[in-house]
Amino acid sequence: MLLRFLLIIWMIVFFPQPVFAGFADRPDVKKFINQMTERHNFVRSELVDLFNHVKMRPAVIQSVKAPLEAKPWYTYQKLFITEWRIREGVAFWNKHEAALERAEQIYGVPASIIVATLGVETKYGLHTGEYRVIDALSNLAFSHSSRAPFFRSELEQFLLLVREQNMDPLKVTGSYAGAMGQPQFMPSSIRQYAIHFSGNSHIDLEHNAIDAIGSVANYYNKHGWNTHQPVAIQTRLQAQPFGFLTHNRIPQTPSLSGYKAKLIELQGYSGREYWLGYPNFEVIKRYNPSDLYAMAVYQLSDQIAMLRGKSDNA
Repeated sequence: MLLRFLLIIWMIVFFPQPVFAGFADRPDVKKFINQMTERHNFVRSELVDLFNHVKMRPAVIQSVKAPLEAKPWYTYQKLFITEWRIREGVAFWNKHEAALERAEQIYGVPASIIVATLGVETKYGLHTGEYRVIDALSNLAFSHSSRAPFFRSELEQFLLLVREQNMDPLKVTGSYAGAMGQPQFMPSSIRQYAIHFSGNSHIDLEHNAIDAIGSVANYYNKHGWNTHQPVAIQTRLQAQPFGFLTHNRIPQTPSLSGYKAKLIELQGYSGREYWLGYPNFEVIKRYNPSDLYAMAVYQLSDQIAMLRGKSDNA
């Protein structure tokens, strides 16, 4: 035991574990600190101290490199269109029926879409993320990723946000990408689209489901949600002479002539699925620019609405 103890001490002394303590000394971080002090009048010494408390998070980089959206649709669908999410979505809707109805009336976004978005993002607020946002954004902002400029911008927005709301930047938690609260808004989205839907003195997307409901509805509305248009409709491709393809909608639907739509191809369990995605489908993608994500929100919303309708008619 003594020999083992001495060996551990020797390794600590001569092979110390890497730390992020010198993070503020990096040239790219120094440049960012200079920009924040010049553009927004931050105190340089405070930013230096903050960035020297940032921790290295290799899992953050790895998660961004391998997002769930890289999986095939049949795997992605199984993760999000589940009996639990459908059942709990109905329960969430029933609990917050008044707020959802008010959001739908004001912003024109269906309650089912709002509920499904919160269900996909955080399981209705159960899992809002355990990473310190300052760690997640800093690791990504100063990485070699092609998306580093985006995360540097979000880091800038985060520092502005915590200053505006008098928050401790070392205590705010979120996802591996720096998204926060029940709706998983990035810092820029919080500053632009989060609202006091509950009427409280401050916006609370972490604990206040009513603020989250209103903010999601406001987000979709500001990005062009059209109350009178569909989201997506499954279609079947048919081969025609000379190699052309046409599509027939399934099941029978009202006429949708005049609406622009794009063809969406997904890899299902039994083969390829084809859908027509309408402008509202693209609005959902402003939340996450993935066909898989938008389809998961849409299908979950449809399942929640159907189950709730059955409960109401029972």
